[in-house]
Amino acid sequence: MNAPFLPHLSIAFVATRDLSQRNGRTPIQGHILRTLRRHHKVEILQLASLLQIRRPAELVGAGLEWLASLARGRPLPLQCLLYGAPDEAARLAAEIRAGGYHAVYLDTVRCQLLLRRLRRLIPDLHVVSDFDDLMSRRADFLARHHLPFLSGHAGPHFPAWLRKLVEGPLARLVTAYEAATLPAAEREVAAASDITVLLSPLECELLALRSGARIAAIPPGIEAETTAWRGADEMRFIFIGSDRQLQNRTAIDRLLALWRETMPAASLHIYGSQTRTPAVPGVVWHGFVEDLAEVYRPGSIALAPMIVAGGIKTKVVEAWSWGCPVLGTAIAFEGLDIPDYPLALAEEEWGPLLRAPELYSERWSGAARLGNDFIRTVLTPARFEAAWERAMLPLPAAAVSHGL
Repeated sequence: MNAPFLPHLSIAFVATRDLSQRNGRTPIQGHILRTLRRHHKVEILQLASLLQIRRPAELVGAGLEWLASLARGRPLPLQCLLYGAPDEAARLAAEIRAGGYHAVYLDTVRCQLLLRRLRRLIPDLHVVSDFDDLMSRRADFLARHHLPFLSGHAGPHFPAWLRKLVEGPLARLVTAYEAATLPAAEREVAAASDITVLLSPLECELLALRSGARIAAIPPGIEAETTAWRGADEMRFIFIGSDRQLQNRTAIDRLLALWRETMPAASLHIYGSQTRTPAVPGVVWHGFVEDLAEVYRPGSIALAPMIVAGGIKTKVVEAWSWGCPVLGTAIAFEGLDIPDYPLALAEEEWGPLLRAPELYSERWSGAARLGNDFIRTVLTPARFEAAWERAMLPLPAAAVSHGL
């Protein structure tokens, strides 16, 4: 069989974050970039936020845009407004038109205002919006459960006083506003895009039902780093992730509470840069570690007490790729169709496994094998790369090369 025809495209890759930072979703974006650059010319275009620009005229212009959105009854989410500096959006749209690009990649729903300009200037441009996960779903969960708001990757650009406000006294107001406004923004961006990509098939279905747009689920592509471990002289529990991200902070808080209440014999090793490292018996803080082989050595059991739904949890698939089992809540495995996985359990059921892990060695090794096999057969880099190639092809080219 002949290989599918792949036209050489010129692609504008619009990023809202520093892709050199290897955390959060940037490793997946890096994989997308490497994939597309094999056959196409890809130019990274940075969409700066108001906090990075800080020009009075841009702040005023964004404020007027927000007031206009209120007057129209379609208020802009704050994170879309944050990346909606009028001159910056106009500059980038003009650069994309002048560059004669065949397609453009947009980094999340935050590119809402840029997309409006692109559709006015270049109505036939092939636009792919990469949502990663549904931010509206996460914001709704935070608002309903009164969880803290964290400014994430944009946090370092906030003035200290403003960051304290939005993560402190104004946190509930911010999450309530985002939960109310993000669904409409996601519908608009999906409808104005040729295709919108999500990691999770479940969230893909949710957005398709809500928007009627063309949505694709492209789960991450992961290399299996090693085979599943089948036994170890010593078992230990691990968690990897910085508490600067809300999901990690809530998970770490739950784990510390479990160690105080359950007092397992095995130790808990927490990796990643942290803002807090309280002394808890049996908990060891390691900070950032360059070599993941040190984290996921044989005998390591990854814990994922996740409570915030959305996307696919990369820490779960990463542990599987290193041959380790993952004990997690049902939400930790959302979007991963892995039948009969034995360690998707409510936290209330974790006690016996934490207190005496050596009694469950067959269960640990069986889960590690299932997860590792899932990486090797389902979440393969080849599937991921082929799906992104199809997504970025403008429809006529896609129809020719794939027989659509």
